[in-house]
Amino acid sequence: MEWARRAREAYLAIGEEYEATRRRPLPVADFGELGPRALDVGAGRGAQPLYIELAHGFVVHCDLDRRLLPGGDSVECEATRLPFRDGAFDVAYLVAVLHHMPREAAGEALKEAKRVARRVVATVWAPPKWRGREVGRGVWEVPWGDRAVRVYFQYELGDLAEVAPSPPLSMGILRRGRQYNFYILL
Repeated sequence: MEWARRAREAYLAIGEEYEATRRRPLPVADFGELGPRALDVGAGRGAQPLYIELAHGFVVHCDLDRRLLPGGDSVECEATRLPFRDGAFDVAYLVAVLHHMPREAAGEALKEAKRVARRVVATVWAPPKWRGREVGRGVWEVPWGDRAVRVYFQYELGDLAEVAPSPPLSMGILRRGRQYNFYILL
């Protein structure tokens, strides 16, 4: 799982600065009343965990390394191997997580999220033009100054439906400022 190691190392190198630039969450918890128990996969420490906590009575945050997690209830884990029982949550969020994974791993992460939660909400970046260097078909290396190189896997909206373990209830485009994200609701 080289992709997971690279994602963890890059984020550890830029984490504080990255989180300081991400103070406006994606409004994913506004999809509807999805239940009180939520799982935040790939949580990080920015605005998203706090936003999800405001929308749900009980939230568990998980990420690849404990140093990446916010306070509160949190678990160090990898998205394709969630350490929770079947149906433990009402909803699992994977906000800006799947675009750090190759398709096979993204499919496994969605399958695991669907196993542990009744509903799943996932987003991926949808920039009009990717920055950085394309190192494979739809695989981009994007430098973060001189501290890290982040790897992104480019997804189109149909790609999310293709890797999903079940037909989507909804899918489309979310906008945050000038940035666009594709989303899928399972």
